[in-house]
Amino acid sequence: MSATLAPETVSPENPISAKDVVDTLAKLNLTVSKPQDLADFTSLLTGIWEMWNTIDKADDYVPTVDEERFPRKDVHRPEGAENETNAWAWKCDIRDATEASKTGLLAGKTVNMKDNIAVKGVPCLLGTNVFQDWVPNTDATIVTRILEAGGIVSGKAVCENMSMWGVSTSAATGQMSNVWAEGFSAGGSSSGTGVLVGKGITWGGMGGDQGGSIRIPSACNGIVGLKPTTGLVPYTGIASLEPIIDSTGPMTMTVLDNALLLQATAGADFIDDRQQAGCPLPGQVPDYPALAKTGAKGLRIGILKEGFDQPLADERLSALVAKAAKALETLGCVVEEVSVPMHKMGPTLWTAPGRMSGHASLLAKNVGRRTLHLNDLTDKVLPLTQDKFDRMFAGNSNAVVTGQWAWDHLPPTLLGKAMNLIRKLRDDYYAALDKYDVLVMPTMPMLAPKLPSTDSTIVEFMHNSNGVSLNTSAFNLTGLPALSLPVGFLPSLQDPNPKLPVGMMIVSKFYEEATIYRVAYAWEQAFDWKTFE
Repeated sequence: MSATLAPETVSPENPISAKDVVDTLAKLNLTVSKPQDLADFTSLLTGIWEMWNTIDKADDYVPTVDEERFPRKDVHRPEGAENETNAWAWKCDIRDATEASKTGLLAGKTVNMKDNIAVKGVPCLLGTNVFQDWVPNTDATIVTRILEAGGIVSGKAVCENMSMWGVSTSAATGQMSNVWAEGFSAGGSSSGTGVLVGKGITWGGMGGDQGGSIRIPSACNGIVGLKPTTGLVPYTGIASLEPIIDSTGPMTMTVLDNALLLQATAGADFIDDRQQAGCPLPGQVPDYPALAKTGAKGLRIGILKEGFDQPLADERLSALVAKAAKALETLGCVVEEVSVPMHKMGPTLWTAPGRMSGHASLLAKNVGRRTLHLNDLTDKVLPLTQDKFDRMFAGNSNAVVTGQWAWDHLPPTLLGKAMNLIRKLRDDYYAALDKYDVLVMPTMPMLAPKLPSTDSTIVEFMHNSNGVSLNTSAFNLTGLPALSLPVGFLPSLQDPNPKLPVGMMIVSKFYEEATIYRVAYAWEQAFDWKTFE
């Protein structure tokens, strides 16, 4: 690389002095032993500051949006009867103004976007009041693909506070109730999408999932939600919690609708740097609906023992999911129990990247990414002032405290060790999936909980959400595709009156979404989940 010695003419605003070198090394418990070295380091730091300053002064590169073809219309914050579920963050009407809109895969179908997905010109709340004026300056890749496929982007669905909560109680715009039971959780963090799809207000929605945030609200509201193979659906233009676990995917009422929305949004975009060998190009994306209809006869189904043996598990729910899985035998499947002991370590492993790397992402220090950086969002979040911290929801402020402590005190090898163990976890799943086409287990070990009081303490909020992601988080870590399918109803243990949906999660190897859909569609066609018992 070129030398970064101080240039002959230094910018008047260049702040570098020898004290900067001394102070920087002191933070690392280091010092400069030779006077000449101090002068040299000062010159090098002065020179590289000039380069960094050139970058800082340059105009940012923001991908353009074809607003003539895809005009933004009727952008507004809905109130009253227009938003009686409290699930809309903003509404809009964006569709293809050309004739192509009539022939696409999604022609005329309304799709909502989780409110962490960038849609140019439509305010993005991200479920928080830490900032209130972010209006994205570009469209996420999935927005463009849905519009090109003839879909109608009808608005932004409320998400939980900064996408960091699994119960529908943290959004700054207020709580949301379960589609089937007032006062019970709609799940999170894609809570608004779960409600809007579950109520039939939109045909489908795109959720986001870092620990279960598509599958949990899908299970709570009795809809179908897929967390695809990591990178299969580009995360480009979506607010990141942590790249290792970030995922976006379809949420719909039926399996075939889910497969269709995946077909329209999947495929490499050459921007999301997590796309790897096996990820199809847009023109090579499989016809998932057609593949779903090919039947499940002959497939081998592994009932994952550890997915049922979880703390806080509702035995009634476990028994119902096991019965739903065994029912696949009547469709010609082989159904057997399989054990992956390390599955139960998934939530523990999640806390390393989820907190340490997630903390770095929050502070814009997650480096080494070749992707689209949402710098306009970073400008809203940082600097992290006392006022912003005080306005954070419990999940966010806890992430700041624990993440910072981890970087200051944990062994420097801990994150790397966690990543190596995550690789072992994936290898263990693959060993089971060498014998079985899919693994099945409860999406959540328990039913949707009652919503807590809005004035609960941090610990009370934590207790309320405890356990919801015990089965889901491991598949964010390992990147495996996982779908939640509704398979029944059960009365709540907290209140005997409402019956709440039960979700069964179906998991397979990388890019085996078609196999998952085959199992899910076969079950959906053979049984009525609303009466299955």
